[in-house]
Formats: sequence, structure tokens, C-alpha cells
Amino acid sequence: MPRAFPTLAAAASLALTATAPALAADAQARMTYDVYVGGLRMLEVESGLALGADRYDVDLSAHVVGIAAAFSDWRSNVRSSGAVDGPRVQPARNVVQRINGDSDKTTTITFLGGGKMDVEIVPSTKPKREQAIPPQQLVHALDPMSGVVSILQAMHVGAAACTGQVPVFDGRRLYRADLADGGTVMLDKAEQGMYGGQAQRCTISLTPMVGDFNFGDERRNAKPTEYLQRTSRAPDQRVITTWLASPGGNLPAVPVRIESESPWGRVIVHLRAVAAGAS
Repeated sequence: MPRAFPTLAAAASLALTATAPALAADAQARMTYDVYVGGLRMLEVESGLALGADRYDVDLSAHVVGIAAAFSDWRSNVRSSGAVDGPRVQPARNVVQRINGDSDKTTTITFLGGGKMDVEIVPSTKPKREQAIPPQQLVHALDPMSGVVSILQAMHVGAAACTGQVPVFDGRRLYRADLADGGTVMLDKAEQGMYGGQAQRCTISLTPMVGDFNFGDERRNAKPTEYLQRTSRAPDQRVITTWLASPGGNLPAVPVRIESESPWGRVIVHLRAVAAGAS
């Protein structure tokens, strides 16, 4: 079961342009999420979001809770930062730390521009390799956290927020994220969550594109490994549905609910608490 936790955290964080939108004020929010798998609360996630005039910062910390904590002390810390230009985001750096018992691994992606990436894995058991995936395939790639920010930033400035395709790069694999706008819907307040009301529904379908990056100490494998559970409708798709809304006051729109499938049951992420400020 510990191998499930990176996937579940990805589902929690992966909820992912128009012309000359009006400038929006800076926005910050701090959220607490509960992740349920097969009806059981398995993870608690804390996340901070800061959207500025020209840059963004987002962080996420997840740890196991409930029955899962009896079998694992898995934790993960993720941070992404970069520039914003209207509805567009340009990631600069993504750091993912995963801790499980005595195992502690950190993957850092530095976006160098023009599709060039520097990926560092610590600790690494093999010499670092040169970038093997063609840069032209990564020119517009976003890390998963920045993919979420790209949607929230577009909503923040009043642009089309859930349309088109986004290449998503996690340091090992490249995915194509197809975004589908489900329109504004009325979301019933769940017992486990804090929000009920109007929300924009956004569906993200992930398709693996390249699975052998030859970075750091990652194994060479031409077959893309599982990121999220395949759906019964399309064998190669991983589908996440998220509902986005401002929880109130002057808070920016954030994911208020996320749903996906997983090999361990249905994943539902509920927003439990939110406050102004990203720290």
C-alpha cells in the first residue's frame, strides 16, 4: 500500500489562454484537504498558493493518516515556483521530496528554457545522465503542480481556464493533459467537506507519451508506468475531475473537490479548511 501514496498525492495535486485579460490583485490562500480512498480517510494535505503580478509560488505537504498510518509513515513535500504573464505560467523550479521510513528521495526539476530541463535526484545511485527526451517535446511542459496553477491563474484573471492540451512532465515521464470544461455546476456540500455552491467543473485526461527519460538513477523502461488508474472507458487514459471555486471572501478559486479512480478504490479529495495567506 505505501506505493499507492505518491499516486494519491498526485491525484490531490493534479486538478490542470485568452487575450489581454484585466489585471488581477495578488491572491494568497492556505488550504487543508482530506483524501479518501475507497471511503477511508488516508491522507491529509496542506497546500499554500500565492498568485502575484508576475510570479507564483505553490507548495503541498501530504502525510498518511488513519489506518494507513499504522503501516507507513510516508510523507511528501512539493514546491513549485515560476513566472506568470496574464493567464500563462512559466515554471522555473519544481522540488518533490518523498519520505518513507529511512528512505528520503528528492527530485528537483529546473526549467532552463527552450524545452531544456535539469533533473537532479538525491540520493542517486548512478551518475547523472544528459537529457535524453528531445527538448522540442518539452518546450511548453509544466510540472504537475504548475499545471494546477495554470488553471487557477487563468480563472484568477478571467481567462478560459480549462481548455486545450497541456504537456505535463514529472521528472521521469511526459504526459498529455487534455482539459475539458464542464461548465458551472451546483456542487452539493459533502459531509466531509466545507464547500457547497457554484463551481467550475474541469476534467483532466492524462495520456502517457514518453516513459524512458534516462534521468538520474531512474530505471530505463520504454513502457510508461502507472500514474493514475486507467479508466474502463479508455485503456490509456487517467482521468481526474475537479471542481474549482472561491471558498469565500477575497480568496482565489481553488480546487474544492477532486475525484479520480485508483487501483485501491475511488479517490475523493475534500477541501476541509481554507484561510487567506499562503504561509
